[in-house]
Amino acid sequence: MKTTTTTLHQWEVSPFCGKVRRMLNEKEIPYQCKNYNGALVPFAARLSKVGKLPVLDINGERITGSGAIAIYLDKQFPDTVQLIPSDPLLKAQMSIYQDWADSSLYWYNFYFRLKYDAAWEKTSDFFAAGRPAYEKLIVKLVGRMQYMRQLNGQGLGRYPKAQVETDFITLMDQLDVSLTANKWLVGDSKTIADIAVASQLHEVMRTSHLTSELTSRPGLFDWLNRT
Repeated sequence: MKTTTTTLHQWEVSPFCGKVRRMLNEKEIPYQCKNYNGALVPFAARLSKVGKLPVLDINGERITGSGAIAIYLDKQFPDTVQLIPSDPLLKAQMSIYQDWADSSLYWYNFYFRLKYDAAWEKTSDFFAAGRPAYEKLIVKLVGRMQYMRQLNGQGLGRYPKAQVETDFITLMDQLDVSLTANKWLVGDSKTIADIAVASQLHEVMRTSHLTSELTSRPGLFDWLNRT
């Protein structure tokens, strides 16, 4: 393996940053994390033209976005476990799962954090970890309003809680059926499909009241413990 100097710029509670941590761990690449909590949030936007995290600094290069980081790591570290399938069909299936996780499950996770006071309390604790108490208050109040605008603009935020929970639980039932029949989502080994979906669901488990909906489904819960 190449010698690396690797820094992950992250929000520790972000599912996309968790996705990159899981990739690095799977490939056994040593790294350090730099968190942008509380008043440090604006500095994260200056790290790249995209203005979002995760951002990975590795051996003098800077890569933005979990999808681009996955491609980079597989290309630059071919002697480690490969997380993007070489088979075209499996790669296509992996891409669909990754997009589902990044574009749909993400908003469910967002919804469950923002719409429930207890979940937002936990989330704001993570977003302000290591920062002064007044910064947590700002995150808790101002951050919630800003994120709620995003959630409502996306559309899911305008639906009632009972409907959103029912739709999410139905998806978890379907995922459990798949993972009871198959060890991994795509093919015979762990891929970015597994890491992308699991990273969203691990964050649901961390802050949401719906944790039992994941732990009570044997196939799903066993897979989460492996991913």
